[in-house]
Amino acid sequence: MTDVDWRHLPALTTLRAFEATARLQGYSAAARTLNVTPAAIAQQVRKLEVELGAQLVQREGRGLVLTEAGRHLGLSLREAFALISSGVAEVQKMQEDHGVRVSTTHYFVNSVILPNLSDFWSQNPKTQVSFVPDGNQSPIDLDNFDIAIRGFRKGATWEGYDAQPLLETPVIICAAPSLLSGGKLDLYTLPWVAEHGFKEAELHEFARLAGFDPEVMRIVDPGDARYEMEAALMGFGLMLTTEVIVRKHLNDGTLVWVDTPLDETVVYQAICRKGTKAKPVRALLDWLKALCAPLSYDRRPLLNTTANRGLRIDQ
Repeated sequence: MTDVDWRHLPALTTLRAFEATARLQGYSAAARTLNVTPAAIAQQVRKLEVELGAQLVQREGRGLVLTEAGRHLGLSLREAFALISSGVAEVQKMQEDHGVRVSTTHYFVNSVILPNLSDFWSQNPKTQVSFVPDGNQSPIDLDNFDIAIRGFRKGATWEGYDAQPLLETPVIICAAPSLLSGGKLDLYTLPWVAEHGFKEAELHEFARLAGFDPEVMRIVDPGDARYEMEAALMGFGLMLTTEVIVRKHLNDGTLVWVDTPLDETVVYQAICRKGTKAKPVRALLDWLKALCAPLSYDRRPLLNTTANRGLRIDQ
């Protein structure tokens, strides 16, 4: 195929104006299609005639007719623009068929996204979305994913990426009521359920901030991140997590928020490549931001009742 010499091609606006004029047999019809005035179309066609050195249209009665040169150019432009339109449509369909691939955490997708995903699909019925719960500690892989959702302490930055904040939520320690029952209780001797969403160093740091001694902490590890929540609900140990992940359980009383000096915040962010994003990716990002905006959490006053002294209970 011969390379196009763009230096000697007329401006696209003049070619588009003439193609519409030739196809629709007049300036007025072309103007309505291109949402401009008939005078603007006539000016562009005259400009093209001057540049080509050929008359393309001529008056006949009250209308316009194409000259032989005009008919030849009009047919070529119609075929060329149809080919361009077809190519654009094919690329758009490829993006729709490709769908959106999201790397996230097991708990975030289960607690925040999946309960509301039908709303996204009602707005975007043709957009396929797939989630892979890689976990918070997995590397950001934007070769295989369009979006990576990660939660890190407030202030973390993502150099070289487009990172869009979704929500802020406090880091909390929670437990099943059964673990905390039985009268007099030494909170700092209780076991902990492993939490693979935090690095070991982070877990130890948070534990120290909460008043625990990491050197003597007993860790119950169910072996997989998917079972950590179940272990906490069954009363196997304290759980370090973010409030948004366990909000449902705090509301229904199956977990309670243990009051400690811990005062840390996590920001969940949607991380993408910089630059232009496919329409389905933009749609999912916009939906995620709208979904998550009201979920950011401000700490509530401690419920300091006799029955629950030392516990923070979300009601």
